[in-house]
Amino acid sequence: MLKLAIAMPGTPHAPALWSSAFAPETIHMTAATKLSVCLVDDDPNIRDFFKVLMKSSGITALAFASAEEFLANFEGKPIGCILLDVRMPGLGGLELLQTLRQRHVFIPIVMLTAHADVRLAVQAMRLGAMDVLEKPFREEDLLALVRQAFARYEKLRDVQSEIQAIAPRIASLTPRELEVLDQMVAGKKNRQIAEDLGISTKTLDIHRANIMRKMQTKTVADLVRWRLMERADPLAVQPQG
Repeated sequence: MLKLAIAMPGTPHAPALWSSAFAPETIHMTAATKLSVCLVDDDPNIRDFFKVLMKSSGITALAFASAEEFLANFEGKPIGCILLDVRMPGLGGLELLQTLRQRHVFIPIVMLTAHADVRLAVQAMRLGAMDVLEKPFREEDLLALVRQAFARYEKLRDVQSEIQAIAPRIASLTPRELEVLDQMVAGKKNRQIAEDLGISTKTLDIHRANIMRKMQTKTVADLVRWRLMERADPLAVQPQG
């Protein structure tokens, strides 16, 4: 495995972690839903090996021979990990990865390649791949990455649920309250916030109280975490595991 830590830049307003076509609520995910792993590889021997390995490990598996076949069939399925071969006829693995990210699909993805190098790994990680696994690989390495991806997917799903819960609260804030909130998130003291916004400390106290009430919390720590979570790039906040 090639391990690279690539920091992804944040964006002011990040998209949802899943597009609406296969968000957890769309595919009727529940706590008991069993996640599946999906392989996209044009080599039939690799696909057969993969299905046997996953079945023997008690993991539900899907396999597609091309990126085009995958794109036409994967929506609505409880996929918690995608394994993409880099070199395939037609749409390649990196192109498929980029397509998925453009569609706001942030299911953990592992790239598979027989020709791994640092440049390829950097490109894949910048596009949001979780890891790059070089062929031929050991069974235990592949299984470890699949289980890691499942754990990451579950955490991402929890993050998305929390973002969905706080989004209406943030939307209820007035423009001035948002300014105050962002100053609080930046760690500024009350007097500095009041001076920067040209308001009295008494007026600031009223805004702070309204923010706390609308956000349904009593701690600034919650406000900071929620605001940063709401504004972050999904790829940047992927849990490490």
